[in-house]
Amino acid sequence: MRTSYLFDHPSPCRNCGKGAVKKTESMMRSPDQPYTGNLQVIREKREMYFGRDIIDVTLWDGETYIQKYGFFCSLNCASDYANRMVRTLEGKAVK
Repeated sequence: MRTSYLFDHPSPCRNCGKGAVKKTESMMRSPDQPYTGNLQVIREKREMYFGRDIIDVTLWDGETYIQKYGFFCSLNCASDYANRMVRTLEGKAVK
């Protein structure tokens, strides 16, 4: 079952309005080996990894955003939205 949704813009959470985050990927490289791919470099962080100097690179394709929980930024927002919809629909039901 797929829970995350991909967007071509920072689509807002249906509950709180927080925009979707950039869908990124990470790779490690040695300091003497520059990144030559076609993705945008968002961040480069120098670290020690098992005694070796490496650079942790975060990459983005420049157009893809993700909401991790469908149209919501978190499970709390999804649950809050669902509970509000139930209360709304129960209030309109014929008693």
